[in-house]
Amino acid sequence: MDTQLVVIGAGPGGYAAAFMAADLGMDVTLVDLEPRLGGTCLLRGCIPSKALLHVARTIADAKHLTEWGVSFNEPTIDIDALRAQKEKVLQTLTGGLQQIGSRRKVRMIRAQASFEDARTLRLAQVGDTPLDDDRLGFEHCIIATGSRPTRIPSLDLPTSRVMDSTVALQLPDVPESLLVVGGGYIGLEMGTVYAALGSRVSVVELTDGLLPGADRDLVRPLQRKLAERFEAIHLSTKVTAVADKGQAI
Repeated sequence: MDTQLVVIGAGPGGYAAAFMAADLGMDVTLVDLEPRLGGTCLLRGCIPSKALLHVARTIADAKHLTEWGVSFNEPTIDIDALRAQKEKVLQTLTGGLQQIGSRRKVRMIRAQASFEDARTLRLAQVGDTPLDDDRLGFEHCIIATGSRPTRIPSLDLPTSRVMDSTVALQLPDVPESLLVVGGGYIGLEMGTVYAALGSRVSVVELTDGLLPGADRDLVRPLQRKLAERFEAIHLSTKVTAVADKGQAI
């Protein structure tokens, strides 16, 4: 099997490059490990977090209306329905990408790719669908495989009570209390979602302010809002160790 251009990785960089190349008349093949297009951003990052933040914002807006004399009962959270609705959003967006690729006649292959030589990829089957060919010849290649989270040895305990952002977005449950290590935008997004769903959230940040690198004039009003929603915000604070106590970390 041969192609003019192969793109390895179907995230925002990969599928955008593949679609543009197809629009310019190239024969394009897109290879990715996942059964759906979108990469980390769509499947496990930006889009799931924004979908859940929409829920958090709606709950916060409802509480804000008490200042206007409009009161609601405390919300009840159906975690299964929340997961299902988040998945529905992902299915809609990934399905749209699949249609766009098909209309542009981009060949989409689910496989693990490795370079056999400068003009050939070796493809390994991923999932249940067999490959038509385990080699793919190409004239040009774009590598858009993205990145992966760094594992911090001191925090990497063999317990489901320690989560990275990917697991947190799957909403395994809503814990009574949650510690977020890191006051960057991902940590604050996770904290905001879980606080809205009922967790007592504390944040620990190594630097002297939340969102390091962001404009301080923007961060200050955000920090005031978060201080109302979170149990505690610890700045200039380092997590030196964590321990699994069975029912808690």
